[in-house]
Amino acid sequence: MQVVDRGLSWLWRVGLLIGLIIGIVLPPMLLRLVNELNENEDFIGWQIALVIVYFAIFIVVIVAAGMAYRHYSGEVQLKKLHHQDIAYVFGGYLAILVSEGLFQLINHLMYQQSQTQNNAAIKSLMSGSPVAMWMMAISAVFLTPIVEELVFRGVLTNLFFKQEWLKIGLSSLVFGSLHSSSTLPSFMIYVTMGLILAMVYRFSGKIQDSIILHFLINAGAMSIMLISLLN
Repeated sequence: MQVVDRGLSWLWRVGLLIGLIIGIVLPPMLLRLVNELNENEDFIGWQIALVIVYFAIFIVVIVAAGMAYRHYSGEVQLKKLHHQDIAYVFGGYLAILVSEGLFQLINHLMYQQSQTQNNAAIKSLMSGSPVAMWMMAISAVFLTPIVEELVFRGVLTNLFFKQEWLKIGLSSLVFGSLHSSSTLPSFMIYVTMGLILAMVYRFSGKIQDSIILHFLINAGAMSIMLISLLN
C-alpha cells in the first residue's frame, strides 16, 4: 500500500490515537451506568439520555476516525469490492476461528478458563438489564466493527512506521491490549485476531474487508451470548 505522510508530528499522532481510543472505551462505562439506573424507575429519563449518548459516541468516533483515515491513507473514496475480497474475508475468518480455538484450548488446559476475561465482562454487562443487553448486542455487531477497524487498522496502521510488518504488529498489539485478558493465551487470542484483521486490511488494501470480517466474528460471538442469556 502507498505510504502517505501528512506531516503531523509524532506527538500529535499519539494524541489523535489516544483521543480515538477514549471514544472506544467510553461506551462500556455508560452501559454500567445504565445497569445501575435500571433498578430505579425514577431514573428512566437518565437511562434514555444515556442510550442516546451511547450511540452518539459511536457516531462521533466513526466520523472522526473516518476523516483521519481518509487523511492519512490518502483513500478519499472506498475501493470497489471484487471476488478476491471474499477470499480475504473468509480466509481471515477461518484463520481467526482456528487460532481462537487453539488458544482457548490452551487457556482451558493451563488455567481452567472456559471463556476470556473480556467475554466474561461483556456477558456481565449484558446480564445487568435488558436495555444494556440490546444496546451491547446492536453496537457490537453493527457499530464496533466499523469503529475498531477505522481506528486500529485504518488510522493506526497509517499513522506510524513505514514498514508493513511494524504497522501490522503495532495494530495487533494495541488491539489485543485493549481487550481484557487475565492469562497469556487469552491475550494472544486478541493479539492474533488483531494481527489477522490488520493483514486482511493491508494485503487487500480495503478497509471494508476487515470491517466485514470483524462483523462476522462479532455476530457469531454475540449470537452465542444472546442465546445463553435468553434461555
